[in-house]
Amino acid sequence: MAALARARFPFDRNRSTDKMPRQLNLLEALQPAKVERIVSPFGDDEVVPGQVREMPLRATAHLAERRFTAWRGRSGRRYVASVFAVQDGHALGFSDVVLLAVSPDRKIVAARDSGPFGIDAALTRWRDAVAMAGASEIHVHLLAEDSASRRAALLDLMPEA
Repeated sequence: MAALARARFPFDRNRSTDKMPRQLNLLEALQPAKVERIVSPFGDDEVVPGQVREMPLRATAHLAERRFTAWRGRSGRRYVASVFAVQDGHALGFSDVVLLAVSPDRKIVAARDSGPFGIDAALTRWRDAVAMAGASEIHVHLLAEDSASRRAALLDLMPEA
């Protein structure tokens, strides 16, 4: 029986005689971790926490027309989106999606939830306003499943005021 116990717990016989656990330094535990860069598991460029930026999809890089892209939010999460010209009415035809107005220099000008009904008048006014603000494309994130995930995506991608 003792041999079985040693086989199951090989480190028990080498345990130190000190029974007191190491004291946890609370100030050390409360300090935020210093992260200068995070390497993406997808092999993309490095991800800088707190920065929203576009990371085009490698699978569609060889295509002449960009139909899809991806954005990294402040949290580092990746959001895949369909790309539409700002004048294209199809971008506003979706309901329950996240809409991103993007400028030619690849910055998000404005972001909004299309809502469950996709009210045409409100979305058309929004599209006209972001076009006047300098947006050239509307990126549509379709993969947010419910209102909570759409709100989280908006907060993660929303441009800073």
